[in-house]
Amino acid sequence: MSALAKASGALKSVDYEVFGRVQGVCFRMYTEEEARKLGVVGWVKNTSQGTVTGQVQGPEDKVNAIAIKRIGKPLRLAAVQVP
Repeated sequence: MSALAKASGALKSVDYEVFGRVQGVCFRMYTEEEARKLGVVGWVKNTSQGTVTGQVQGPEDKVNAIAIKRIGKPLRLAAVQVP
């Protein structure tokens, strides 16, 4: 077990896709900033279908704490936890 896992408890990885008005409104920059503040890692990108997809990894409590900001229309989030 890594030092990070020992110090922080269970690690969690979540793949997600966000639907709604998320392109052209700085959503990726917002997500990256929130992840940096919480101390989690991952990636985020726009898709050709007009959604944003990504992955976030880190201590379970911090991954659970990441918030999705509503910009304009309500967002729909699809998330799948990766064991």
